[in-house]
Amino acid sequence: MARNKTQKRKKPGPLLLLLALFADMAATAELFRTVRWANGLFCPRCGGGDIVRYCRYQGHVRRYTCKDCRRTFNDKTGTILHYRHVRMGDWMPAPQMFLCGPPNWISITYYIATSMGRADGAVYRMMRYIMRKASELPEGKLSGTGETDEGYARAGSKGVALNNNGESRTIPGRRRLPRGPGRDTFEKNTPMVTIYHRRATPDEPDVTILEVPRGDGRTLAEMVAEKFEPGSTVITGEHQAYKSLAEIGYVHPSVNHGEGEYASGEHNEIHTNNCECRIGLLKRYLKKHRDVSKWYLEECVKSSQLVHNHRHYGINGRFVAALAAVLGQYPGR
Repeated sequence: MARNKTQKRKKPGPLLLLLALFADMAATAELFRTVRWANGLFCPRCGGGDIVRYCRYQGHVRRYTCKDCRRTFNDKTGTILHYRHVRMGDWMPAPQMFLCGPPNWISITYYIATSMGRADGAVYRMMRYIMRKASELPEGKLSGTGETDEGYARAGSKGVALNNNGESRTIPGRRRLPRGPGRDTFEKNTPMVTIYHRRATPDEPDVTILEVPRGDGRTLAEMVAEKFEPGSTVITGEHQAYKSLAEIGYVHPSVNHGEGEYASGEHNEIHTNNCECRIGLLKRYLKKHRDVSKWYLEECVKSSQLVHNHRHYGINGRFVAALAAVLGQYPGR
């Protein structure tokens, strides 16, 4: 059917514009430099700031000289692209696809490999690098009104030999076997994931911090004290480990899930529903990684945290945030 002459042509979406940008090597290199040197040029070897332009390197990549250590470097030095024969335009879609993500039932490695036309092994190493960088991002303490809860993720020792990584196993872990009495633990292949959520305010969006404790002897109250500023309002469940929060300077309302109480207060503002929602979203996110090993669960959890805290950004904003995290120029939360 012929299109009406008065009908307006649809404008390309931000994703198409972003992918079209990667086809232009000059524009891609300029975007890469904008994010890499967001805080100014510096030497990745000595940290000096007395930098002069040296020459071009591999087309549109620029090369510089540090007057402090008298060594040269380029835009890719110290990044995942250093000494790799991968063009910027071929690599930069990976952080964007990682942060925007495929549907929950599709493997994220398969999704990126088929979209970029690269081998699964190369994409897997790329994704591990991105997740490792996401787990190293700085985290400040939360303040205001927040809530905390704990959940559990099924993660075994996939890809790890017996008696490795400090694990004293004698037989491989098998599913549907009796797990023994007590709560699930890291040793039982069901690590605990703690969720710390600061509620949104008129000026700032909500923020979630996820953590995988390794059984280092810290109590739940001590973990909360590491994530929230003193004087904050922290809503928890009825677990006995949270009882000391009021004694160390926190306002501590709680809900008793054991008695069927899930919200209380004048306007039902005392609840931990946000944390329960986040652990559900985390379990759906972990399905994209296909049976995560518990030794790498922290990296996947922090990646989910990065994705969730930037969900209110546009596609372009999420891409810049992911690229800044990978390049070590993330400004913090």
